Amino acid sequence: MFWFATAFLISAAVYMFAPVKATAQAKSGSDKVDFAHLNLLILPVAVLAWLTFSLLSGDTNSYGAASIGFVLTACSIALPRLHKFILPCAAITAISLLIGVAQAI
Repeated sequence: MFWFATAFLISAAVYMFAPVKATAQAKSGSDKVDFAHLNLLILPVAVLAWLTFSLLSGDTNSYGAASIGFVLTACSIALPRLHKFILPCAAITAISLLIGVAQAI
C-alpha cells in the first residue's frame, strides 16, 4: 500500500511541476534538455538512490526489482530523450510483479 501512495504522490508532483510546453517539445522532436526537464528527473533519481541504498543494506523483499522498475519508468518519462526506454522499463516492472505474485502463491 505504501508504494501505491508513493507512486500517487510522485505522479501528482510530476503533473503539478511539469512544464506547460513539455508535450509540444516532445512532439517537435527536440532533443535539447532544458532545466525544467532536469527538475522533473531529480525526484525519481533521489528515490532510485534511496531504493538502491535500501536494497544493498539487506532490506530486500520480492518486490525490490518491481519498485526499481517503477522508478526507472518515471526517470524515462521525465526526459524526452529517454522515452524509448518506457516500454522496456514497464516490461521489467510487469515481469517482476508477476514473479513476486508467483512466489506469494
